Amino acid sequence: MLVSTALSAVILIGILSSVLFIAKGGFLLNNYIEMESEARAALETFAVDARMTEDVTWSRDSVTSPLTVLTLVAVTGDSVTYTYNSAAGTLSRAAGVAAAQTMISGIQSFTFTAYRYDSEDSVKAMEPATYTIASLNNETKMVQISLSAIRSQSNLSDATNNVVSARFVLRNKRRGT
Repeated sequence: MLVSTALSAVILIGILSSVLFIAKGGFLLNNYIEMESEARAALETFAVDARMTEDVTWSRDSVTSPLTVLTLVAVTGDSVTYTYNSAAGTLSRAAGVAAAQTMISGIQSFTFTAYRYDSEDSVKAMEPATYTIASLNNETKMVQISLSAIRSQSNLSDATNNVVSARFVLRNKRRGT
């Protein structure tokens, strides 16, 4: 009886640890799926907005700080503003005068990258610190988003997601306008 009780206890401990391990993996997978679907939806929305863009307006906190706000103006005159808030770790979208909607949360690092055509018609990344806002607005022909997001729950491993978007060509924006 004592041996069978000890053996049953060992088996139950093994089963319980397996169930806990599977549950932990399920929560981690759920966090990753949530981050991935947020990123996918945000990039799809950004792609639609970028393809209809006729003009861009960049903003940043200071001359040396990275680009944090991008306003896309469509051919129809409607504008959409994407704002990265480093304190909150969010990327939000505001269409026209509507309230901003959070597209992605839990962002640890974020970068807007602007690209221009050089004199040989090759694409070059624009280093924001070396350009004025006016020249950034004028010369941007492509935009790319890079970010790293994380989801945490107590007693679980962190789920991380690194996203680098394609370069979105601003098809309706003419060079030098």
